Amino acid sequence: MTVLVLTGSARRDSYTRVLGESLVAALPGAVLAPRLTELPYFDQDLEAAAPAEVQALRAQVEQADAVVVITPEYNGTIPGLLGNAIDWLSRPYAAGALRGKPVVTVAASPGAVGGARAIVSLRTVLANAGAVLVGPPVTVDAVNERLAGDALQELLAELIAVVEQPGLAA
Repeated sequence: MTVLVLTGSARRDSYTRVLGESLVAALPGAVLAPRLTELPYFDQDLEAAAPAEVQALRAQVEQADAVVVITPEYNGTIPGLLGNAIDWLSRPYAAGALRGKPVVTVAASPGAVGGARAIVSLRTVLANAGAVLVGPPVTVDAVNERLAGDALQELLAELIAVVEQPGLAA
């Protein structure tokens, strides 16, 4: 099973990026998507001839059996950077790369609620883009403390259990 891991923070060494890299290292068949900072802003005028970076990300999503999206929480929702990527992946209308694609949603935050508000927004946007939301949403509180040692191994085991559940790859 091929799993594409998308991370929603612009920061190179963000908690979500480190978590995504750790998941890819622990999960056979997982691939980390390029940083979303490479994508231009969604522009419907460019849709017919999408930029190369958009075409490459669309191809990665289409080729993956499943996608894991890991988002931080910015002001109670997902970052604009991640929303922009989902906008590109939702197009062309009714035939975007996310349509029918199994997606596991993860939110991670140093705070006590672990991105619980962002996960609601993420799941709403992905569902509207046609993604098939798989399993319960995963929220990771105190992510800054859980990215090392035994805590990281426990977190990765939890994420892998969601990703490897029966029937994920259609």
